[in-house]
Amino acid sequence: MYCKMKAILLFALSAIMLSQSYGLVYADHGGHHYVSELITNEMTVGIDSTTYRTGETINIAGSVIDYDESDPYKNFDVTLKLLAPNNNIVNISQLPLSNDGSYSTSIIAQGPLWKFDGDYTISVSHGPDTNATITFAFVILETEDESAAAEAEAEATEAEAAAEAAAAEAVAAEKCGEGTYLEDGVCVLDETVESTPVSTGSSPSTGFNSWIYSISFTVLIAFAIMIILYLISRASRSKSDD
Repeated sequence: MYCKMKAILLFALSAIMLSQSYGLVYADHGGHHYVSELITNEMTVGIDSTTYRTGETINIAGSVIDYDESDPYKNFDVTLKLLAPNNNIVNISQLPLSNDGSYSTSIIAQGPLWKFDGDYTISVSHGPDTNATITFAFVILETEDESAAAEAEAEATEAEAAAEAAAAEAVAAEKCGEGTYLEDGVCVLDETVESTPVSTGSSPSTGFNSWIYSISFTVLIAFAIMIILYLISRASRSKSDD
């Protein structure tokens, strides 16, 4: 009978301890409702949401179940680490325990170390063997200034690429001759432009006619000279006869 009563008392005591531990975590610390993860019935850690966005506050609370303020081997602070998805430490701090073994703190989800979307882990420990962890999702929100800066940078990059392409096309177009244009990097004849005949000084027919005129003019001059000489010769003979 005594053994049964002892077992019942131990069971009741365990139930009371568990209910107190859950009560500490789910309690309304400063008006916040906490979602908790219990590890080995020795320590708890809780947060007030499972998802946070840039600029939001992460409220953390928990307790050390078997904490005894009078025990020098247990009367020390809780160590809290906040780890990013790549396991880099985002925050580390020491949290004092209250008389009942509870602790609480708040962390703002912003700053240069909050670089990644994804699952972040809160790890708390009290001594080498007492610890608990909990995970939450973090979503990065771009501010209006960051969004405008990113858009301006994208536009500048696009404009620079367009300018470089235009310059390259202009350089390539200079290599094409008159009456051609550049298309897909190849010089193509522009069929819309009428071809202008190139002057060589004279056409073949014009040169031949000029040659005929020159010979005829020479013959006429020679014929005229012969007539004049004939007339002079005849006049000389007439004078000699007289």
